[in-house]
Amino acid sequence: MNETEERLNDIRIENNVWILYLGIIALSYWANEFEKKYFIYNDQEAKEKYRILTIIIFSILVMVYYYFFKEGLENVNELNPWDDENKKELTKLNAFASTLILIAGIIFLYIAIVDTELNVEIAFN
Repeated sequence: MNETEERLNDIRIENNVWILYLGIIALSYWANEFEKKYFIYNDQEAKEKYRILTIIIFSILVMVYYYFFKEGLENVNELNPWDDENKKELTKLNAFASTLILIAGIIFLYIAIVDTELNVEIAFN
């Protein structure tokens, strides 16, 4: 594949990720309705539905974050010695940022799984 085709393929994938994010937004809104029902009425069934939805949301997000992490590493590995220093630096920073986002996603997923009493508000979705 040439560079233009590769970039267009990346854009198609990114467009699919944006659609996935719209689904995440809808799931998050729905999950918040269950969370509200739990806190207002102490509805244990709503609490569990909220937890399950939160786990699903962060599981999907971790997969998306992993994709971008992997892409970032591939971009670093594809750098050429003759690439300009700015491109090298920004590509490495992008990979580093993707790594941090993946780590944050894994931590938030862990919290969603372990926090059975909803003691911690997870606000990064």
